[in-house]
Amino acid sequence: GALSIPQPPDGITYTQVAASVFHTVLLRSDGTAVAVGDNGDGQLNIPAPPAGITYTQVAAGIYHTVLLRSDGVAIAIGGNGDGQLNIPPLSAGVTYTRVAAGEYTTV
Repeated sequence: GALSIPQPPDGITYTQVAASVFHTVLLRSDGTAVAVGDNGDGQLNIPAPPAGITYTQVAAGIYHTVLLRSDGVAIAIGGNGDGQLNIPPLSAGVTYTRVAAGEYTTV
């Protein structure tokens, strides 16, 4: 069925959309992200980034959400049945530049 997408606050637009079978993730022009749809595995529970950090990219797997922060940290929330939330930490000075999600994968 159709999902109701929330209207962003005045002066804010959606800059990226990632859709999965059960949920949709939207990146806003202010660096925040929202998700709508089924939350059976917590995939809509996007945490607020630390002060001074924004989200720069979003991706949606079948039961999980992946977000890239402006500090190069990638996070994943939701179902972890196949280890898709286990994003490895990187060495000092190395950051993630892109994220992607498959049905049960994160890259």
